Amino acid sequence: MPTPGQLALLIFAIVIFAIGGAASVLRLQGEPSRRLLLAKQCLYWGLLVSVAVLIWHCITRGSWIPLEDNFDAMLWLAILLTAFVLYVQTTKPVEGIDWFIMPIVILLLVAAVIFGREKPRLYTLQTWAWVHRVTAYGGAVAFVVAGAVGAMYLITNARLRNRLVVTGGTNFGSLERLEHFTRVSVTLGFALLTIGLITGVVEILHRPGSNPLGRDWFFHPIVLLTLGVWVIYALVLHAPINPAFRGRRAAMLSIVGLVLMIGAIIAVQWMPKTGGH
Repeated sequence: MPTPGQLALLIFAIVIFAIGGAASVLRLQGEPSRRLLLAKQCLYWGLLVSVAVLIWHCITRGSWIPLEDNFDAMLWLAILLTAFVLYVQTTKPVEGIDWFIMPIVILLLVAAVIFGREKPRLYTLQTWAWVHRVTAYGGAVAFVVAGAVGAMYLITNARLRNRLVVTGGTNFGSLERLEHFTRVSVTLGFALLTIGLITGVVEILHRPGSNPLGRDWFFHPIVLLTLGVWVIYALVLHAPINPAFRGRRAAMLSIVGLVLMIGAIIAVQWMPKTGGH
């Protein structure tokens, strides 16, 4: 259960978020630049204070495993939502998104304060294992789609570059549509793979003496291949920010990532059956 000091610090974070939300709304009445700056600063400081509460709570209870109790679960959700808002506003600003998400963050933190002292419902490791499998294989399916559409993009692009006009043959559609389809598939797969990575690491570190990857698990081929897939699709996902990875390069990276993903899935089959995969 959270200590009184942790609850007090969390209440301070709630106040910071509330001030930031008020500043964001009030910028409609004038001085938008100053109030927008104040709103962003409150988001950053509220996030830092919330993370500090989370770390303090983990140290106090002697466990770092996420989502072990209700206080921890609500705090994690609030932190992730706040980080999402900051990321969107930094990369592709969507004006007013904080008006809709930050009230939910504040409600989550208030609920953590109110219900944090109640007997929590523990989240078992079996739940982590289930989430790990669903997200890992769900991400693989999304990446298969991204790789297939990437191949279609390369073929269509080659036809246009060589000025081949297909009459009566297969038309894969415009490059813009194929690129958009690839980005949507990569976005879904990247989110699922990220969750799968986090839950997989939680499983491994929770049982250091019995995990099937051994003590040097970080250098295991499965881990290295999966990290390689994650990095490649991170590049594809951020292609609109970095024009160097748009178009043909993004399509080629999608195919390379799919090949690495297939290698990781094959490597899993060689793991000991006691590994839980």
